Amino acid sequence: MDIHILCGGQSTEHEISLRSARSIINKLNKDKYRVSYTYITRDGKFMPVGFYEADIENPENLEEECDLTVLESLENFVAFINKLDNPLIIPAIHGSTGEDGQIQGFLKTLQLRYVGNDLLSSALCFDKALTNDIFELNGIPQAKYYSINKFTYDTCEDKEELFDEIIEKLGENVFVKPSNNGSSVGVSKAGRNNLKEAIEEAFKYDDKVLIEEEIIGEELEISVVGNDNPKASLPGSYSTEREVFDYTAKYHDTKTIRNVPHELSKDLSDQVRQLAIDSYIATGCRGFARVDIFMDKDNNFFVNEINTFPGMTPTSLSTDLWRATDGTSYSEFLDILIDLANERS
Repeated sequence: MDIHILCGGQSTEHEISLRSARSIINKLNKDKYRVSYTYITRDGKFMPVGFYEADIENPENLEEECDLTVLESLENFVAFINKLDNPLIIPAIHGSTGEDGQIQGFLKTLQLRYVGNDLLSSALCFDKALTNDIFELNGIPQAKYYSINKFTYDTCEDKEELFDEIIEKLGENVFVKPSNNGSSVGVSKAGRNNLKEAIEEAFKYDDKVLIEEEIIGEELEISVVGNDNPKASLPGSYSTEREVFDYTAKYHDTKTIRNVPHELSKDLSDQVRQLAIDSYIATGCRGFARVDIFMDKDNNFFVNEINTFPGMTPTSLSTDLWRATDGTSYSEFLDILIDLANERS
């Protein structure tokens, strides 16, 4: 079977996409699959590089050699894909243009099969404010929240009154984040005195901002896999000295500790795993996703968000959680995702 990986892209998570792609390429069973990939530049050009023996360490060097327009690059991409034998695409692109449904719609238009969530579930889960609305409709516990778009914010005549309203609803300490973004980019912890700065920082990354109450406790990550009958892994977590578990803590802080699995009683573990499945089903997910859930000091659970193509880097939890749960290796995990994609198509 021909497996073709898309990596790079135009989002703030370009580098993480490359790290995920390298891991996937290294772990795919070369006895079962013929593997090739396309590097997507930061300005959206599709550059089919070839098969896995090709260098993926520094594909950015290719950008200097590319004098094609985006449309010309797409023509090359389609011509390359057309030479493959009924290829299955792994869109290893995180953040905007990858997890927001854009690449899924593009692949669907080309009638190409792909791993992971479809356009609707990807777009829905990428917009955190809309995800919260869906959780609320389905009775899924979450932090109190407030969302606002840039036009409403810019035309608000009394912003101090707006800030007071937010604090009154959510509490003295809040987290402010772009509604559409990933890897905690643009996320700030704020109080009444710096709420304005936090909101305006988040607006640099999206035209809609989500503000949530602070939950004191731990953030658990659960990997969910499946189409019609999903199952959840044991929960995992990270320990960090940083107040906010941001992009740097996730990918660059050598002091960040991975807890695989996170130690919980069987009862609490069963509860949080079922909650992850309920959230996955409510948002129409298929294939796989990572569900992030807060647990407060009283062992109450609050769903934070769903990542529809979670990180697959060597430090990401998604694959290791299955090893801890039932002994599934990274390569076997990829086999499962490929089988689920074939089942759907």
